[in-house]
Amino acid sequence: MLAMVNFNNPLFWAVLIGWILSVVLHEFAHGVVAYWGGDYTIRERGGLTLNPLQYVDPVFSILLPIVFLCMGGIPLPGGVTYVRRDLLRSRGWDSAVSLAGPAMNILLFFACILPLHPHFGWLDTSFDPATGQIFANATGAQIFLAVTAFLQLLAAVFNLIPVPPLDGFQAIGPWLPRETRIKLGTPPVSNVLLFVFFVAIWKLDFVGIVFEHLMAPLLDAMGFNASTDFFYHAFYRLFQ
Repeated sequence: MLAMVNFNNPLFWAVLIGWILSVVLHEFAHGVVAYWGGDYTIRERGGLTLNPLQYVDPVFSILLPIVFLCMGGIPLPGGVTYVRRDLLRSRGWDSAVSLAGPAMNILLFFACILPLHPHFGWLDTSFDPATGQIFANATGAQIFLAVTAFLQLLAAVFNLIPVPPLDGFQAIGPWLPRETRIKLGTPPVSNVLLFVFFVAIWKLDFVGIVFEHLMAPLLDAMGFNASTDFFYHAFYRLFQ
């Protein structure tokens, strides 16, 4: 997905900080479920903390955001939690650890969209004839919540795709033959698969697909109606 990031816009930095906090909560969720599932070492290794520095990864936190920026994308960093999966009590717990992160993203998605629901009457959906724009009177807080909600849903869907080393693959990994899991989940095979995956979503307009086929129907079903387009509008208003 291509985007023109305006680094002089304070709202971009607010969204970036919100994103970093959501990454921390995503990785923290992995750690908590891992601890419940039997990885007693994760507490000593710092995996149960809200310190962002604990989850910094050279590839997901530094290299990929730089690549995205150079390609005209949005430079949002990721993170990594290292789990002793050999200590987990069952394959079910192994899968649960992987799904905990996307589940946190989904919770954050709902937390962000609820204040914008028409039931509360906070978001003005009227058309402004002076500017020819809808949502022209949206506040920074409303745009922040809409964009953050959109990013959380994107993150959940992205991570659930079963491509190594993403959470979707890690969730089904325990149920695969051990040789297959090791072969697909370790370099260089995992690196090649991840690269091909990034190229594919880049070409397919991942943002547009998620909004059209998942977010928009979901918001319509929740009664957002005329407010549904605000989330897509806010995203491109901030990043283009």
